[in-house]
Amino acid sequence: MTKKRKQPTECFLSQQEEKQETPVKAKKRKKKKISDILEKSAPKPGVPADLQNLLSQHFGENRSVIEIEELKLSDSCFLPANDLTHSFSSYLKEICPKWAKLRKNHKEKKSLVMLVICSSALRSLELIKSMTAFKGDCRVLKLFAKHIKIKEQLNMLEKGVFHIGVGTPGRVKALVEQDGLCFDSTKYMILDWNWRDQKLRRMMDIPEIDYSDKCSDCSKLRENSSNWNKECHCSVNFTLKEDILGDVFMYYGLQNFYQNHRRYVISRSDAQLLGRNVNIENSYCAPFTTYQNGTPMAPCGAIANSMFNDTVNLFYNLNSSVIQVPLLKTGNSWWTDKNVKFRNPKSYNLSSAFAGTSRPPYWQKPVYLLDEEDERNNGYINDDFIIWMRVSAFATFRNLYRRVKRIRQFADGLPAGNYTFHISYNFPVTKFKARKHVILSTVVWSGGSNPFLGIAYVVSGTAATLAGFVITAIHLKLRKRKTYFQK
Repeated sequence: MTKKRKQPTECFLSQQEEKQETPVKAKKRKKKKISDILEKSAPKPGVPADLQNLLSQHFGENRSVIEIEELKLSDSCFLPANDLTHSFSSYLKEICPKWAKLRKNHKEKKSLVMLVICSSALRSLELIKSMTAFKGDCRVLKLFAKHIKIKEQLNMLEKGVFHIGVGTPGRVKALVEQDGLCFDSTKYMILDWNWRDQKLRRMMDIPEIDYSDKCSDCSKLRENSSNWNKECHCSVNFTLKEDILGDVFMYYGLQNFYQNHRRYVISRSDAQLLGRNVNIENSYCAPFTTYQNGTPMAPCGAIANSMFNDTVNLFYNLNSSVIQVPLLKTGNSWWTDKNVKFRNPKSYNLSSAFAGTSRPPYWQKPVYLLDEEDERNNGYINDDFIIWMRVSAFATFRNLYRRVKRIRQFADGLPAGNYTFHISYNFPVTKFKARKHVILSTVVWSGGSNPFLGIAYVVSGTAATLAGFVITAIHLKLRKRKTYFQK
């Protein structure tokens, strides 16, 4: 057995003396995670007071005290909440003992006997599967936006009779606004209150602000294209009930904006975006190629011309002071986009590089002045521009806009409290009946809240691996038997 060498005492003492001379580094504070807090707390069933408080907070700013009192629901309107010991089917059987009779008597179109509202399309599908023992032979309608167009749902409600609807608040609201869904025959409305997604957020905790209606004055101003140079600002207040811990991302969302149209998708010049001197009249950018005087547009094409250009700032209202939340506008795009797919023309400065070109018709400033605070974030390598040029496959989508810089009060994320979005409203949406949102979210180790892509990769990789083993086994077996295939 070998003996361990002892370290010389002199070396140890000399290191201690050196440490005393050098300043002691401050210990890094361990970053809190929302999972560390919420996983320790046991889930609690929802109570009527939760919904009452939510209504008061939502309408408190725009309505008087008397109007808020009229919005309060009596206790007789509420059924017993699930005490978390029942499955979904057994809970429905308990609160709807006469479901068979209600199902037979219901014959009205555009209406439902029972409406279940939850946070996402995946959760809606999960609830539909779990109510198999309860629903019987009744018809269930999926009321969410994932892979289902709103026109299809409107036609189904108009032509058929459905008993149960399961969907998300956004799609239910859109159907009601278009007179496709009414509540004349609705007897039960169930809120999936306590279920939490991958980020351990409930349906009511997801801060998604629709400012299409709250900025209605600016929206009307932008309907007239002659007002493009007039500034318009609006503010939207909201409250975070719980801390959003970890890295917080701000997204802008568009609804009913079809980036997947064939002519729109190809309306760009990849050669121009690589900084090359090309004749864009021979590209697919038409009609956004040149002006009548022959001046080329930089960048050209319908995608670049329709770039989202609202400016959103976030403020934290702490006691009587207003603190601007620091936001990062660089580092949001992919490395391959920033360094491979998009490059600026080579010149000693950007203004000379884009000399002889002009901004697209709907832009307020030229491409080399997109970010006046950071010269490295201008031209074709501007992060906001790169993210917009990556078109979406669906009409409802969200794009990354900013990241919260984790310093000072926001070192652990966004603390609970009152916040305000200050919005410079530039992007018009009313002409094509679209809507705009601002979303605050976080990510987990597997990415966003939608696990479809991760599941698809795992399934595909597993299938490919198994196929590889099977082919290898067949090859070795045939080789051992010395079996050959001949023509």
